Amino acid sequence: MIRSADDSTRVSVKTVATKLGQLQSALVHLGDYLTGSDFRARGRSAESVVKRCTLVIADVKVGSLETVLELQDPQRALEGQPTLGEEAIDKFVELAIVIEERQDTEAKVVSVLSHPLHRTRILDDLAGLWPEESERVRVSLSALGGIEATLSPDGRLMLEGLLSRLKAEQETSVKGVLQMLSVAPGRKRLRVVGPDGQVMCDYSKGLEDVVKKLIGKPTIVYGEAEFDAAGNVKAITNVTKVERFREITLQRVFRENEELVLAQPITVSVDFRNEEWVMENEELGILSAAGTYDECLREFQDEFFLIWREYGEERDEVLTEGAKQLKDRLVQIVHGATG
Repeated sequence: MIRSADDSTRVSVKTVATKLGQLQSALVHLGDYLTGSDFRARGRSAESVVKRCTLVIADVKVGSLETVLELQDPQRALEGQPTLGEEAIDKFVELAIVIEERQDTEAKVVSVLSHPLHRTRILDDLAGLWPEESERVRVSLSALGGIEATLSPDGRLMLEGLLSRLKAEQETSVKGVLQMLSVAPGRKRLRVVGPDGQVMCDYSKGLEDVVKKLIGKPTIVYGEAEFDAAGNVKAITNVTKVERFREITLQRVFRENEELVLAQPITVSVDFRNEEWVMENEELGILSAAGTYDECLREFQDEFFLIWREYGEERDEVLTEGAKQLKDRLVQIVHGATG
């Protein structure tokens, strides 16, 4: 609920729209974090996450507006587990309560959001949602189970202080295929092409030997960044470290409107060969290749669902001995126990 701080003023439509936009952004970025997916330096969340963390207007009346997560419910999770959207809401309310309690806030926030880059982005979203004293509005949230949190101007001040400390200690990183660019003398520049799009990176002569060995390979580039108005990385202005990017870890697997929350996250090796992204898990026999990172990841997840349907949900008596072993491993991954 977004309301005036007193009866003498009204809340403008612009203020409501801005706050809802920040809430939408926070839920999507929380979805990124909860999937275990890569940090996207330019905020280009995977389509599977955006679809599951979208707010829609449920009801509008004079003086009130209600939004709901667009579950509808096309989303389905295994055996009553929360969908990604529902889990993002729960995590959001947990953060709101931590911030408004104002006791050991930094330690608790770090505990709730362990990944530093995801953490900073989400806190940026929240700082925009929390009201300023000058706005003369109050924001309150309620979730299923009767959990409520009221967002105060003091909470915003705490968020801003926390963000300033975290950003001072943090380097930004981008992932993608490393490409060398021909530039003017005295300025060395790389281009990283991957899930973040194309990001330009300026580096020093001291990193030249490392860079040359990684051209054409999936790479992580760390350094000081320049940001655009939306808080996304525009460029890495001073590269401090460059290293090979070899794998990702999946905690959730998506296909269309279905999702599996994995009891045991799986590791996926990542490479770039013959102008294609390649992702593989040898243990499960899954291999995907595609021209873009997101398409390759989508194909990998489709293949996981295919073998889960074909083996993980099949009766033992119709499977060969080798197929039973694969089923047992799949059941461990999805359920956390042998079938």
